[in-house]
Amino acid sequence: MSPIIARAAVRNIAATGRRQFSVVQSLRSFARSFEPHVFQRLPNTAKPQAPDYGRLVKRSGTTLAIYFPLAFAILGWPAAAQLSVDGHVH
Repeated sequence: MSPIIARAAVRNIAATGRRQFSVVQSLRSFARSFEPHVFQRLPNTAKPQAPDYGRLVKRSGTTLAIYFPLAFAILGWPAAAQLSVDGHVH
C-alpha cells in the first residue's frame, strides 16, 4: 500500500474515532423506531377524509366473487370427481 494512502486511511479512522458498527447505537436506533413521528400524529387542524363506502363495497364484492368460486373449485373437485365417476372407473 502506498504511504500516502496508508496515511489517509489512518487519518480517516482517527477522524471518525469510532467503530463502523456499534451495538449500543443499533439498539438506540431500534428503540427510537417505536417513537411516534410527526407524520404519524393526527393533525388537529385538518379535517379527516370521509370514507368511500361505495368503493369498499365494490372491492369486497369483487374479492368475494373471485374468492368463493375459486375456493369451491380447488377444495370441491374431489367430491365432484367422486360423484361423476363413482363406479364407472375399472
